[in-house]
Amino acid sequence: MKIKFASFCLALATLLPSVIQAADLKFGLGIADDHPLAIGARKFADLVKERSAGRLNVATYSSNRLGSDPQMQQALQAGVQQMMLGPPSNLVGVVRDFAVFDLPFTITNYKEADALLDGRTGALLFQKLEGAGLVGLAYWETGFREVTNSKRPITKAEDLAGLKIRTMQSPVFLESFKALGANAVPMPFTEVYTALETRAIDAQENPVGIIQSAKINEVQKYLSLTNHVYNPSVVMASKKWWDGLPEADRAIVRGAAQEVAGLQRKLVRDEAVKVLQQLKQEGMEINEIPAAELALIKQKTLPVVQKYSEKLDPAVLAAAKADLAEVSVSGKAQ
Repeated sequence: MKIKFASFCLALATLLPSVIQAADLKFGLGIADDHPLAIGARKFADLVKERSAGRLNVATYSSNRLGSDPQMQQALQAGVQQMMLGPPSNLVGVVRDFAVFDLPFTITNYKEADALLDGRTGALLFQKLEGAGLVGLAYWETGFREVTNSKRPITKAEDLAGLKIRTMQSPVFLESFKALGANAVPMPFTEVYTALETRAIDAQENPVGIIQSAKINEVQKYLSLTNHVYNPSVVMASKKWWDGLPEADRAIVRGAAQEVAGLQRKLVRDEAVKVLQQLKQEGMEINEIPAAELALIKQKTLPVVQKYSEKLDPAVLAAAKADLAEVSVSGKAQ
């Protein structure tokens, strides 16, 4: 009996590490299942499973099933959740310099976005993240943010005045819309649809893919293409979990996240035009803003940009300036 029991214990000890490795790794995101971010997450999970020969099983949880973005971020820091996808605005509380992505009208096109994410700026921000118990794996994309509301088309700065608009819980967002005369209200995204439906708020701002996937068009009439902020989405891991991974597995996870980044960004950009057409067909009134009026809107937010730029690490600002300068130079060369 003793020999059999000892053999059983030895077999169990041999099997246990593989059981733990094969356990589901929780990857949470706040977006709906049909959004390009969720599609990217599933592709990432497939790549990790394939390249680890099934040892690493990534289970994706969309639509805030693991909690809100701040709750998931805390779960990563505590080591009870392995990975998540979230906006930079929620990282500002642990690494202030992620606010560089919240500054309105700083990034004006996709080339500039890619330059910052894939250049010095993105790398420097990921270095800072590890001190907060998080590991940056890749930058995916949500897109340029636009304003929807139930009152009127936004064609000039004055049209924003008095609108009760939901923003992310970011001081830069709050102050930017206050500078435009709007009544900015911080609110978790999970509460936005009901607040719009009951007219507790008049407006919200998000990329068009989220406007569609969250069915915002059911409770909002007007969509104005402000392009006021570009939103990446950060794929990150718990440092407590990451530090326990073998180097080969880290390479698999990081490599898959970065490979999907290019595919996922392209999918968001390709889908944006289609989504606008679909929203229009479903009854939304969509308008662009004249360049002169958009310049006036930008001018009103400059004091906010200046205020929060001064709070950022000069090294981050210098990196961003250098990354954007390379885009400008390559554009002139063409």
